[in-house]
Amino acid sequence: MELLTKTTWEEVFDGWRKREANNPGWIETATKIKGWPNWESWRRFTASQIRADKLNWGEYKLTNPLVEISSMLVGPYTRWQSMLPNKNISSFNDLLEIPERYNQFREHDTVVSIMNSMPFDTEFIGLLRKDNNKIVCLEGHHRAVAITLAKKLNKKIDFNKANIIISLAHLSEKDNYLLDDTLKRGSSKNPKE
Repeated sequence: MELLTKTTWEEVFDGWRKREANNPGWIETATKIKGWPNWESWRRFTASQIRADKLNWGEYKLTNPLVEISSMLVGPYTRWQSMLPNKNISSFNDLLEIPERYNQFREHDTVVSIMNSMPFDTEFIGLLRKDNNKIVCLEGHHRAVAITLAKKLNKKIDFNKANIIISLAHLSEKDNYLLDDTLKRGSSKNPKE
């Protein structure tokens, strides 16, 4: 990983907005499933749970995406974590080591489409945990699964033809609890009691 530039949370969030806010699937998730009035209020709530606006952000180029992305930890989201036996500590490699999940994503239309479209320029958002020096994926899960699946299938992808960027902030050891709290609370506007 190579530092490109320092950035701000608002610039990072603007990139997230450009990647997702007009996608009908994410709009439906935000409004119909999660109960928010729009995509922005849903994702801003998610960001507030980890205090994203209080962190120092940098933009990095991933120099070995197959290794770096597949070893990223799955983010603190209820749907993604429900697929894993060990919460908030499992990587995308770990996810696809589970036969049921491997088979699920090997046939997942979106994941397979992403994998077959690579390489292309893309950006992730993550947190670097200071306690274990692992990156937690905050945004880009389907792309991360697609890249990890490509690795497991020994699919040759020339990542030199694409810029794979991650906006990253450091999460201090004392703030690790935010990941567990985020997972426990979830991102629905009105969580079930």
